Amino acid sequence: MRRTRHIKSTDIIKYEYILTEELREVLKEPLGLLVSNDSLTYEEIARHIDKSEIVVTVGDATTERLISLGVVPSVQIVDGREMRIERDLPISKIETQLKASNPAGQISRESLMALSTAIKARKPVRIIIDGEEDLLTLPTIALFPNCTSVLYGQPGRGAVIIKVDQRSREMAISFLDKMVIKCVHDG
Repeated sequence: MRRTRHIKSTDIIKYEYILTEELREVLKEPLGLLVSNDSLTYEEIARHIDKSEIVVTVGDATTERLISLGVVPSVQIVDGREMRIERDLPISKIETQLKASNPAGQISRESLMALSTAIKARKPVRIIIDGEEDLLTLPTIALFPNCTSVLYGQPGRGAVIIKVDQRSREMAISFLDKMVIKCVHDG
């Protein structure tokens, strides 16, 4: 394992990432626009995701909430858990289903490969994570194209919406840079 300081966006999927305690605290704050639970309506979501070519949800509750509002995410990243308690997966039409293992507090190469596959797969795509999906917001922002909207839950507060652009991509990569990085060799 090693720490590094300048991952190129093209090299993100070559590594695995382990969250540090310092970064865990920083990532508790919203990375984008927080829409409170009270304001989470179809109109409010549509206003923020219009013109998005791809809509990605990270988390079961966020995915289910969008579906209940009539918005079927292009890519759903779920783990069958909500606040660490097992639950049923959200009910939705799916064209492509992928599975990946991703341990808590980490971003695995397997999950990065699933994200990479989801970008070009027939949509809607569901990625079922064995483990924890929370940190996958960061590589989603780093890997998905501009004009993607990424939504994830902020427990007890609402949903966070991030538009993928150069600025948000650089922010995500800077967070990945601050993690413990493990080089993964194919073969």
